[in-house]
Amino acid sequence: MKKSLMKQKRISFLLVLPLMAMTSSIFSQKLASQEITSGDKASLVRDTELKAKPYSDANTLKVLAEALPVDVLSRQSSWLEIQAEAMTGWVKMFSVRYDLQSVPSSDSFSGTKQVFNLVTTGSSGSTVTTASRGLDENKFSEPSPNPYAFKTMQSFAVSGEDAQSFARDESLNEQQQDYVTVSAEVSAPSSDNVSEETLGDKS
Repeated sequence: MKKSLMKQKRISFLLVLPLMAMTSSIFSQKLASQEITSGDKASLVRDTELKAKPYSDANTLKVLAEALPVDVLSRQSSWLEIQAEAMTGWVKMFSVRYDLQSVPSSDSFSGTKQVFNLVTTGSSGSTVTTASRGLDENKFSEPSPNPYAFKTMQSFAVSGEDAQSFARDESLNEQQQDYVTVSAEVSAPSSDNVSEETLGDKS
C-alpha cells in the first residue's frame, strides 16, 4: 500500500509540473495578450539592476532590492518599464511579480487562477467532487476546447534571442536533460483509488 501511494504521488507530481511552469509564467509575465495598464502594482522577486534602456548593456541606474514595490508602466519585448523609488527605468520581466489584485479576474482567466491556487495551496478554492483538486466531474466527462486559453498560452512563448539574453544575464549554462520515463507497471491514478493524502491535505 505504501509503495502504491509513493508511485501515485510520483505520477501526481509529474502531472503538476507543466501546470507549475505555466502558472509561474502567467504570474511573472501577466497576460501577454493584454495591454499593460500604466501603474500596475508589482514587486521584485530578486535584487535587480534598473537599466536606463531596455538592453542588457545599458547604463545601470541603481540596484533595486528584492521585494521592493514597483509600478509597471510599459513593456518592450522581455523588458518592463517600471517606476520605483522616484526613479524610472527598465528591468527584465522575469524579475517582476504582479500583485494578485492587478491580475485580470475575468471568466477566461478563472481556470488559470484555479491552477495557481491548486499548485500553491493544494486547493482550487472551489468545491471538489473528484480526487483531482480544482477539476470537477463535468470537466472530465464533458471537456470543451477553449480557443482563447490556447491563444493565451501561445502568447507566453519567448523568442530564442530573449531566452539566450536571460540565460546570459543569470549566468545559466546549457544542459542536456533526458526525458523522464515511467515504468509500464505504474499507471495514472483514478478518482476511485486516490486518497486525499495522495494529493496533499490543505489543512
